[in-house]
Amino acid sequence: MAVLNKLGWRYWIIGIVMGLLLPAVATWLNISPVMRFGGLLLLVNGGLAIWLGRLIYRRAQPGWWLLIWPLVYLLGAYWFLPQYTLYFAVVYLCLSYLGYGLTQTKIEVKS
Repeated sequence: MAVLNKLGWRYWIIGIVMGLLLPAVATWLNISPVMRFGGLLLLVNGGLAIWLGRLIYRRAQPGWWLLIWPLVYLLGAYWFLPQYTLYFAVVYLCLSYLGYGLTQTKIEVKS
C-alpha cells in the first residue's frame, strides 16, 4: 500500500472517473454539446482542477501529482469528445497550479 500511496492512487482514480468515464458516459447518453461544454467542461472539471490543486498542497503531497488529472482528461477528450476540447487539458493544468499556488499565499491582516 505504501507504493500505491507514493504514486497517488486516489488522484489516479479521480482522474480516471472524471477524465475517462464521465466524458464517455456523456457521449453515450447523447447529452447535448452545450451541456457537455458548459456543465461538464467548465463547471465540473474546472472546479475539480482547482479543488485538486488546493488538496494536493494542503496535504503536502508532491507537486507532480497536479499533472495526473489533466493528462488523464487529455486521453478522455481525445477518445470521446470533440477535437477542440483537447485544449481544456492545458486549462485544467493551469487551474490546478493556480489552486495550488494560491493556497500557499497567506495574507495577513493587521488590526
